[in-house]
Amino acid sequence: MEPRARVGKNRGQQNFTDQELQHFLFAHGDVGDGQSLETTRKVLDELLTDFITEMCFEAARSSQLAGRQKIKLDDIKFACRKNPTYLGKIQEIFGKKEEIDQAKKLVDMNDDKITKSNVKALEEPLGDADDVMDVDFRTVGGKSGGTGTGK
Repeated sequence: MEPRARVGKNRGQQNFTDQELQHFLFAHGDVGDGQSLETTRKVLDELLTDFITEMCFEAARSSQLAGRQKIKLDDIKFACRKNPTYLGKIQEIFGKKEEIDQAKKLVDMNDDKITKSNVKALEEPLGDADDVMDVDFRTVGGKSGGTGTGK
């Protein structure tokens, strides 16, 4: 059976939840009271499903021509080559993903790996200027404070 024929079996069934569709509509300017029309959500669901299906078929065709059975990111990029907006958005998202991965690596490298040698490297050497600030705060006005002996 042709893969596209299998897609026709699911016609009329909703693939995305109402909440997902509602968030998508709100993000793209639907200024309702929080609930869009049922027909609007059904049409959006059908459009999104068709778009994703066609994009996957195009990417699968590209990978098949390359002699692979699995779809790679390059196949999706190739499928979007005629629409620079889609291609630019894909590249932007993967650029951000790369930045996030690099930030995670930095946090993982520094997290819970502080040793004594690292702490000593972080400490500043004390000079003579710091001796001026050393004041004994236990003796105030000739009386010893804080001992609780009452002397």
